[in-house]
Parts: sequence; C-alpha cells; structure tokens
Amino acid sequence: MRSYTCRICDSADHELVLDFHDVALADAFLESADDAGTEQRYALTLVLCRNCLHLQIKEVLDPSLLFSHYVWETGIPASIKRYCAEFADVVLRRRADDGAEGSKASVIEIASNDGTLLREFKTRGCDILGVDPARNIAERANAAGIPTLADFFDERIARTALAQRGQSDICVARNVVAHVADLHGLVGGLALLLKRSGFAVIEVPHLLTMYRELQYDQVFHEHIGYHSLDSIVRLFAMHDLQVFDVEAPWVHGGSLRIFAGHAAAGRRPSGSVERTLSEEQAAGILDCDSWRRFAGRVEKQKRLLRAELDSLRAARKLVVGYGASAKGQSMIQYCELDETLVRYIADKSAMKIGKKTPGSHIPVVAPEQMRADHVDVVLLFAWNFAEEILEQERDLRQRGVKFLHPIPEPHYL
Repeated sequence: MRSYTCRICDSADHELVLDFHDVALADAFLESADDAGTEQRYALTLVLCRNCLHLQIKEVLDPSLLFSHYVWETGIPASIKRYCAEFADVVLRRRADDGAEGSKASVIEIASNDGTLLREFKTRGCDILGVDPARNIAERANAAGIPTLADFFDERIARTALAQRGQSDICVARNVVAHVADLHGLVGGLALLLKRSGFAVIEVPHLLTMYRELQYDQVFHEHIGYHSLDSIVRLFAMHDLQVFDVEAPWVHGGSLRIFAGHAAAGRRPSGSVERTLSEEQAAGILDCDSWRRFAGRVEKQKRLLRAELDSLRAARKLVVGYGASAKGQSMIQYCELDETLVRYIADKSAMKIGKKTPGSHIPVVAPEQMRADHVDVVLLFAWNFAEEILEQERDLRQRGVKFLHPIPEPHYL
C-alpha cells in the first residue's frame, strides 16, 4: 500500500471524513465459515483533499486483489440491461447530431465487464472493443463474441488498442473512474485513443447525490474516488480534454453522465455544465464543514439501523437482506451487522450463492429460499434497485412482508 497523496492534484494535505477501521474486502466472499480464520482485513478511511476538494479513500491496494477475479456481472439486473440499450441509443444519437450519421462508429469501453453494453453497440453496427482486468469475466465476454482485452486500462493499453485498430470515435468508461488510482494514466489513455472529432462518455456516481442521500455505503476499497463534476472538469483539463455536456441518469442511485472531447475540437459547453457546477457549489460539497456534518449523519444512521434491527430481533421477527452487493458489505461492516440481526442475504449471482459475506460471515442464498421462508422483513442492501426488487417480489409484499430501505435513514417502503 503506497503513501497517500491526492489522485488529482498530488497534495498530501487532507481531512479525515469517516474511518471504517479494518474491514474485509467487499467482494472477498468466503467459501465457508472455516475460512474466517485466514480472512484478511485492511484499513479504510475516507478523506477530503484540502487543496482541490476531491473526496477519496486514503488506501490504495494492489488492484489484482480487487479486480482480477470479479463477482459483479453487468447483465444480471434486468433494469441494467434496459439501461444499456437506452445508453447506446443516446450516445449514437449524439454522434449523429455531430454530423457522423451513417458512418460506422468505432467504440471502445473501459471496464467492459461481461460485454452487456458493448453488445448493444454491436447490434447497432459498431466496431467494438472492450478492456477489463477481470479475466474470468473477460473470457465469458470473448466467448460470447465481444472482443475484450483482459487487462487494466492505462496509456500502455491505449497504445496497444491504437496499434490494433486506430483511434476511436467513442470511448466509454461507465462506473470505472471511481475504481482507478492512476487517474492521469486513464485520462491520458482516453486522450490518446480519441479522434479529434470523437468524444468520451464517462459515468460516475454523483458526489452530490452521495452527500444528499447519505450514500456512505459507496465507500469500499474498490471505490478509490468519489467524483463531482468539478473534480472531473479539473482532471480532464489537465489532459487538454474539455467537458462539453452532462446528464443525470438514475443508475447507481444517481449518476453523472459526462461528455468530453479534445479541447482543440472547439465544442461549446452546454448550459447543463455550468448549472451542475453551480449546484455543487451551492450544496456545499466543495466544503470541509459539509463533510464533517455528513460524518455525523452517518453515525446517526448507524444508530437508527441498529436500533430497528435490535427491536425486530427482540420481537422474534425473521429479517433477511436482499443484494449481496459491494455497497451492502460496506454498510454491513460499518454498522457491525451479523447473522443474529440479518439471518441471510438473498442474491441472484451464482458466484455468491452458498458463500459467506466478507467480514460479517452472513450466508448468501438464492432468492427462492427467501420466498419459501416465513420472512417478516427484507432489508434492501441493493437499495439502488429498490423499484425492480419490489416489483419482482410482489408475492412477498402481498403476504405482508415489509421492505426496509436503510438510507438516508431507515424507513419502510
């Protein structure tokens, strides 16, 4: 683990926001309880750079620990599949508006996972390439006809892709900038790959939403940085890339979809860029005092959630969780939950079912078990898919099962 400096401005001057103490890696599921004795735990602290006000974790672990074998698959949630189709349509319409309609688009996606998004571009006639470090998932993508390089993206890999297929019209980086320690290597690689007339599409969970909705469970070792539009504009400008538009899709609990291209291309930024920057400033997310208040709100949420679960246990209610997501493991460990409070967690992923959650050692089961048991309360760790889960579990709701949403304060849906 290297010493801390800000990943954008390289300053070492920072303020502590939250200390998660020593926790297990959010995706390091155990095969059995017998593995608990050898489980590794690592410090996790959320800090704010006092120089450029970029929120980030202090610790940077070896990325091969986190990403070489990955247990998240983009194509599992039905809502994400629909989202990917809509995303491809939006991006290609924008390219057509730039005057490139009818020409075959060259698209590269960084952290392409199982190829769910690239498949949508492929069906629309695009030339595609994915880059993803998770070899297990990259193999599946290649087998499914989605060409994928199994590696971490940086300027070296950008040059490899450049030699193979030339520059790209569209570079996509969805939900990956937050995972990268070498931000300048990533953005420098994008700058190399983009045609002068091309553009990059970056999606990140919006720091403003994280602040307002108390999404502290976004904090785990995979998520190194937490981005505002302000931080992205600063970072991209260092590589002569200009943010020219921004949208706010619902995905991952509230995100930014940022469009950027070569500054030399001379695009005029839309009004949404200035409006979003002004909204961030007015909300206080570029201020140390705001993040001190955020920490106090997090402690209150922990007390309230623990109190509710203690009350349910005292009343002999069967409480289970839904969604063995990384954010779920972050909340579980921060709030010090265990099997006495949450009997098990239901999840659709075959890579997680039958295992124990990291740190807390709560069993992970298929959703069918939850539907068969006399469950009283379902705690939504995958709260960002709450609508999809409620629709999917209509029968449980009709039986009187309650669904508990944990943030910004625990409440029943």
